[in-house]
Amino acid sequence: MEMIYATLKLDLGMILVCYAVLLLAFASNVVLSLYYNISLSKEKFDKKRLLLGIKKAVVLVIGTLLLVVAIDAATLLLADYVLDIGSETHDIIKVVMIATTIGVAAWRYIKDAYNTFINILNGKPTENADALDNKE
Repeated sequence: MEMIYATLKLDLGMILVCYAVLLLAFASNVVLSLYYNISLSKEKFDKKRLLLGIKKAVVLVIGTLLLVVAIDAATLLLADYVLDIGSETHDIIKVVMIATTIGVAAWRYIKDAYNTFINILNGKPTENADALDNKE
């Protein structure tokens, strides 16, 4: 059990860095979406939608943390029953697993934020249509 705690303690630094990237991606998506939806699309501010997004992010953080703990525990507890892959290979597998688990979620937020950013740069759909209609 001590080995699990030590491993989780070592992995916590990388997990926190990945969560920082996830938080930045989530925050940029929220800020850009709020600006686009309120300023350009003239939608009303929906507190429920914002709270639902925050709830989704919290569940995502807790879920990925539990997944990382489960995979760390499984690899340590099953080490006696599977082939010895070496500590370096085990560390590489852990790094890839943590980065991909949290990275997939962060990438989706980054992609959504980028699409919203492009929509902001393009302006309102009616402005674009008017510009095309008046083009000579």
